[in-house]
Amino acid sequence: MSRIKVLPPDVRRKIAAGEVILRPVSVIKELVENSLDAQTTRVDIDVTNGGKHKCLVNDDGIGMDRDDAVHATERYTTSKISNLDDVERINTYGFRGEALASIAQVSHFELETSDGVRGTRIEIIGGAIKGTFESQRPRGTRVKVSNLFFNLPARHKFLKSAAWERRLIVETVRTYALICPSVSFSLSENGRSIVDLSGVDSIEKRISIMFPRSLADVLLAIDVNISGVRIRGFCSRPDFSSVHHMHYIYVNSRPVRYSRVYRTITSTYQNPKNPPAFIINIEVEPKLVDINIHPAKNEVKFRDERYILDLLAQALKKKIYTKTTIVDYRRIDSATAVDKQTKRDTRFVQETVVPYAPEEKADIVADKDTDEFWQIHNTYILSQTKSGLIIVDQHVAHERIIYESIMKGKHGTQSLLFPITLDLTPEEYRVYKKTKSILRELGVEFKEFSSRTIVIDSLPADAIVGRESLVDLFRELDGLGNLIKDKKEVAKVVACRSAIKAGQKLSANEMQSLVDHLFACENPYTCPHGRPIVIRVTLDELATRFGRG
Repeated sequence: MSRIKVLPPDVRRKIAAGEVILRPVSVIKELVENSLDAQTTRVDIDVTNGGKHKCLVNDDGIGMDRDDAVHATERYTTSKISNLDDVERINTYGFRGEALASIAQVSHFELETSDGVRGTRIEIIGGAIKGTFESQRPRGTRVKVSNLFFNLPARHKFLKSAAWERRLIVETVRTYALICPSVSFSLSENGRSIVDLSGVDSIEKRISIMFPRSLADVLLAIDVNISGVRIRGFCSRPDFSSVHHMHYIYVNSRPVRYSRVYRTITSTYQNPKNPPAFIINIEVEPKLVDINIHPAKNEVKFRDERYILDLLAQALKKKIYTKTTIVDYRRIDSATAVDKQTKRDTRFVQETVVPYAPEEKADIVADKDTDEFWQIHNTYILSQTKSGLIIVDQHVAHERIIYESIMKGKHGTQSLLFPITLDLTPEEYRVYKKTKSILRELGVEFKEFSSRTIVIDSLPADAIVGRESLVDLFRELDGLGNLIKDKKEVAKVVACRSAIKAGQKLSANEMQSLVDHLFACENPYTCPHGRPIVIRVTLDELATRFGRG
């Protein structure tokens, strides 16, 4: 008997969301959820060009017979609900019956599935079925989506780089892998393995595999069950203040964005500068939560929100403030200051940016009127010249100095008084293996220990850096994609991570040394990534602005 049915009109009206596939990660999310609903034990994902050219998801779930396979690609067809009452008792990831139809409408779509008895393959282009064929595949389902948005060029042009789209996919896969630890997940791109997680018997074990040991060791387990509301997961100790990437909220094991839950967690920790690490799953009766308020199903609303948020706050307080905290009172070197630099779409007037020309460089050096320097907002260095003034961005200036130094091989190295220990995730460790030879050429020396732990004991001589600046080094290197073996591109990342940060206070001697080293560079006007370093303002320009001209 067919499991997949067409929903009646009254149910369609209640749940209709106008499902929109916005980017490759939307495809991956919907297909992974279908696999999990199909009781899979393994999900294998393969993408090309960040998913823009191909997204393939294969599982070993219960699969479908011929009739169900055909119905599954039509809108408002699902096996997960059948009437209005079912909308109040949803315990699956999907339920609207829109995803496959929406994906097939904007791509070259191929569905291959088997219920263990008979296999079926369906090909669809732009929503039109091109053929239905026999297939010999084992039980499970494989969906291949190619040429996404081939018929919607306006939407395709708004996709970002392959590296950006890939990062979104990786984070989505990790999000589901955390809450479904018994399921194996793999993700590869162009034959390169990115995520490879075998099934384990607990979230705690999955955390130990996916996150650095330094983070896993500071987590406290939470499991509270009061009046039908169960709050389970892990949160960091109150003395933990490092930068991290662990902030996951689930409702009935569904990944969600819930700002009030997030604010409740951070306020319970008294709103620290760096938010706490946490993985929280709030389990309630399905009828007490509305999951039908956003097309992507990643926003929900509790029917009794205040009560559940109060329970969450109480559970956290009971756990984190009844433990003995150990605070590290060792002096923190100024070089470990948190990077306050924010990325802004900064626009410069082209005429005020010092052009790159040797004669201009000579003019500025000759125009120098004083050895006095002033620091503005601990970010910009201002110096008077005979014809006006110059403003130097200290971070990108230092970035240029380090980049040219290490590329010329004149950098030398400095041994760290306190070596920096990094506990890498599996993905970061893979990147480390690929780049360690280039990093050594650039002056980064390290020792390797077991369990994906490395110790950096030497850096380029000009580097001013602390542990916080290097935490995301390998994550940023991974973002280079196919350029990861390019020495120049790796050097840009190292220079950026090793440079003085915006917001870091400098002495007068440090400012003068920085400016002197900058104008000794071959190109002191743009950083390795192309951002301007120096802005010059002439006395004539100032006079005009003040109405003197």
